[in-house]
Amino acid sequence: MRRTSILATLFPTACIVLAAAALSLSGCRSLLIGKLVNPSYSLRGVMPHVAIALPLSASAIDFDITIGVDNPNSIGLHLDWLEFDLAINDIPILTSVRADQGVNIPAHGVGDIHLRTRVGYANLKALFRQVADMVQGNRAHYAIHGNAYYHTPFGEKRYPVTLYSRGPRGSSSPEPGNQKPETRNQKPEAR
Repeated sequence: MRRTSILATLFPTACIVLAAAALSLSGCRSLLIGKLVNPSYSLRGVMPHVAIALPLSASAIDFDITIGVDNPNSIGLHLDWLEFDLAINDIPILTSVRADQGVNIPAHGVGDIHLRTRVGYANLKALFRQVADMVQGNRAHYAIHGNAYYHTPFGEKRYPVTLYSRGPRGSSSPEPGNQKPETRNQKPEAR
């Protein structure tokens, strides 16, 4: 009889302890989700490569863009893809460009995103003066607006990315006397 009374006491106690553990573990997950924040972004470099061809309609400019990502979160993030618009000297050049990445950004760490995008002849005509200035090494102002899509342990998260830069050709660094490149992040937008 003594065994039955001990089991009768232990069974409900074990159930209560397991229920409390399950509730606290599910609460931890919701706390982590609430604490994920948008990484900060910096425009580390823009390098245009001009390809003049005959006929001119085959001409293009390839842009190699490097964006730094600083992850302040306590968990690593996997950047699946980036969707963005590119403007040069306030003239929209490319819209809704999707760049698949597959880049891992470690917890409390930094990683680089490398983008390569092509501006075709149709868009080059609208930028003729800016293209001529870039070929001669003059300054260009780049703006990138879009969203970064991360795979996290809690599902896919979308965060806004907005970057501005003004500097010499192939660089996002400022000219002497100018302010450093502006980098803005908006508040995280959960999906």
